[in-house]
Amino acid sequence: MNHFLPNRKESADEYLIPEYSDNPTHEFDNADKLMSFLEKNENYPNRVYWRNTDEENLNKHGMIFYTEDGAMIFGISRNTDMSGNLNTENEDLCLIEMKKYFDTNIGYIHYENPPAESYKKFVEIVNKLEK
Repeated sequence: MNHFLPNRKESADEYLIPEYSDNPTHEFDNADKLMSFLEKNENYPNRVYWRNTDEENLNKHGMIFYTEDGAMIFGISRNTDMSGNLNTENEDLCLIEMKKYFDTNIGYIHYENPPAESYKKFVEIVNKLEK
């Protein structure tokens, strides 16, 4: 997060296991505590969001999705031109930078949708988009 969103604020005040549960088995008051728990307990899907406090930065939100199969998917949210004249060059460059930073060859750009709930499904989406 420090690389892509150095000036950030958590978007939630509390985090629950299971996520959004009315009867949680665990409750955390900050993302660091939740992430420490999820790194040791891989079978709990969850998501963490941060808001960028630097208005000049193109990256508006950062997010980490913990999948049901123990993987982590990192995401960036940016404002887009909703006029229909989308210039995706900046988004493409962001994805290239993310792949390089995380030393991976998989990833994709999507609008207003969280990623797949498992690593396997995530890879399937990437493979379909690359064809």
